[in-house]
Amino acid sequence: MMLFRTLLYVLLSLGISTVFAQKNKPIKTTVVQHKDGYTLMRGGKPYFINGAGGSQYMERLKAYGGNSIRTWSPHDAGRILDEAYDLGLTVTLGLSIQTERHGFDYNNAEAVAQQLEATRAVILAYKDHPALLAWGIGNELNLHYSNPNVWNAVNDIASMIHQVDGNHLVTTMLAGVNKKEIDYIKERCPALDLIAVQVYGSLASVPQQIKDVGWDKAYMVTEWGPTGHWEVVSTPWGAAIEETSSAKATVYKNRYQASIAKDQSCLGSYVFLWGQKQERTPTWYGLFTESGEENEVVDVMQYLWSGNWPANRAPHLKALTLDGKQASDFPVVEPGKSYAIAASVTDPDGDKLVVRWELLEESTDLKEGGDREERPAALPGLVTEEDAMQTMLTAPKQAGAYRLFVYVADGNNNVATANIPFYVTSAVDTFASQTYRFTEHPVWADEFDYEGLPDTDKWSYDIGGSGWGNNELQYYTEARPENVHVADGLLTITARKEAYEGSEYTSTRLISKGKGDFLYGRFEVKAKVPQGRGTWPAAWMLPSDWAYGDWPASGEIDILEHVGYDRDVVHISVHTEDYNHSIGTQKTAFRKIQHATTEFHTFRVDWTPQYIRGFVDDVQLFNFPNEGKGYQVWPFDKKFHWLLNLAVGGNWGGQQGIDGEAFPAQLQIDYVRVYDLLNP
Repeated sequence: MMLFRTLLYVLLSLGISTVFAQKNKPIKTTVVQHKDGYTLMRGGKPYFINGAGGSQYMERLKAYGGNSIRTWSPHDAGRILDEAYDLGLTVTLGLSIQTERHGFDYNNAEAVAQQLEATRAVILAYKDHPALLAWGIGNELNLHYSNPNVWNAVNDIASMIHQVDGNHLVTTMLAGVNKKEIDYIKERCPALDLIAVQVYGSLASVPQQIKDVGWDKAYMVTEWGPTGHWEVVSTPWGAAIEETSSAKATVYKNRYQASIAKDQSCLGSYVFLWGQKQERTPTWYGLFTESGEENEVVDVMQYLWSGNWPANRAPHLKALTLDGKQASDFPVVEPGKSYAIAASVTDPDGDKLVVRWELLEESTDLKEGGDREERPAALPGLVTEEDAMQTMLTAPKQAGAYRLFVYVADGNNNVATANIPFYVTSAVDTFASQTYRFTEHPVWADEFDYEGLPDTDKWSYDIGGSGWGNNELQYYTEARPENVHVADGLLTITARKEAYEGSEYTSTRLISKGKGDFLYGRFEVKAKVPQGRGTWPAAWMLPSDWAYGDWPASGEIDILEHVGYDRDVVHISVHTEDYNHSIGTQKTAFRKIQHATTEFHTFRVDWTPQYIRGFVDDVQLFNFPNEGKGYQVWPFDKKFHWLLNLAVGGNWGGQQGIDGEAFPAQLQIDYVRVYDLLNP
């Protein structure tokens, strides 16, 4: 009886009817392998997915060259499928599968069985609709989970679908590209036809990631878009800095062309989001405003889908400033005082531009995995001239975090958007007290003011050619002068192209474990990185005791990373169980600096109980606040030690191949210094 009620509730809630009784001729979809990859076939013809996530503005999607939409659940599926059919679009229909992070127990056999039967009802209702392209089992079931039995449940659902529907493909949507999950799926989910991955800042590297984790079947990308809020620089008060609509347009185009458009094992994608939603901000992920205005990314999608730019294009936003500062300058203002605000915007068609400003409190309703968030209420009356490109803002009287938005419309339903987070504080506000102090002089350092091999009182060696978890190609040698030496006030680590112990390259990795282990402090290195594809230098820190378990549970702090194919772009990052690159949630920041490969620059992190902040030449680039949510988010309350190395190739360093002519390559370090925290 309980199962009958569950099925009845599902049918009624979905609004299932006979609305498509005349449209009950399914179109078969298959995947065909060919020499260089895979092709999706629909009705016997090749079909590359030019899709978008969301069911809004389907007419525009069709007009701009799109051919498919993706949903996250079967809610209102009958109407959506019918509308898609009338427009000649297809649908990858999402199936609502419970997640562990929302409390579902995949050890509960009865609950798992009920979920399977409820899903069966959905399949039976829509399996013959001609607009249906594929089924998507759940959304990011691998996000913050621990029970691998979820993959057994996914396979049972996929097997059931194939039993009752022989015409459509079955996949599941994964957060990121993670070897652990791929291994589980290969072992436990043979009924899946393909995988679907969801990535943002790392989209360009997805083809290589797919190969590196050992997935040799077809895949599609069911979410991709701007740089994610977990991937960007945050202010010292923890507000993520959003790209402008124009910056987003550039990264959408470049990342798509570097991955989805090139990889012949990719069957296509669904851009995120064909609509609007509040997620960190009202503008971060949506390609439209709440009133349906289109930003510059929509122009890019029309070009990528059709090969043609629209006749009238969106305005282009060059800069937004508050008190002369951009978002990356972390503006701090005083309550009640007035400050100049300005937007620099041009229109490619010469259209007359109309400006509107909006001030919001910084959102505190922060969720994960795309869960619904509430939009903060607007604070009116604080911008002097609402319709001016350059005007004045009166800071709110209440101390705290805020965000100023600008919308610049061209009168043709196109818009440019940007926002700038800022903090209102007084001289006695507690925000200033969050700044920690460090010792004036280092408590541990190596100035490399000697000759020969590195100081054995400070450094040991990691040795071997195991790939080091990243498929790297070098063999790290021990105390070999050809790979490491100190002279003329510099430490030089040299990577060489030479056969050695079964590896093609040699190099060195120095570690301070047992000789320099630290809890909190200021950690600084002055370095010059090598150039050349395939080089991957790093100055970083790992836990000395791995108290919370293997990587990434016990954490990692990257003070400097550089990959040779992306010259002069330097990275600062942290990795934890909840925030790491293998699940696409890493906390990182990067910046292109002048002459990173030809001149020395200083790189540092300030590590305190409340935050880890990263700097390049004393300019803050990175902020990672302690969210107070346990070791999964903040394992940084244990001792860590230094690592200095120059890797060759690997998952990241070798993404664009290796230039053999770049070797020997050298990482040079002027000094390494540690300053103690005075007020922990």
